[in-house]
Amino acid sequence: MVVRYSIVVHGRVQGVGFRYFAQYEARKQGLTGWIKNCEANHMIEMEVQGEVEKVEVFVDQIKQGPPFAHVERIEQYAIPTISHETTFRIIY
Repeated sequence: MVVRYSIVVHGRVQGVGFRYFAQYEARKQGLTGWIKNCEANHMIEMEVQGEVEKVEVFVDQIKQGPPFAHVERIEQYAIPTISHETTFRIIY
């Protein structure tokens, strides 16, 4: 079953390679979506889509983050899927 989640990551997640880490992990799992820095409160926002098992593996990796990150908490909400996406990209 294909799912899509909106995820907000709180903590020390900007300036530590988090977006590139997430992009690598998403592409490794064959997921689609996007990720971007949020201006307010030093958060990262993303949407990720794919097979539920692969998305769960991705979320587990996101909870750990790259070496210099410190994830305090994540917010995760199910949202409608998008059929035309082909990759996971970083939005600037």
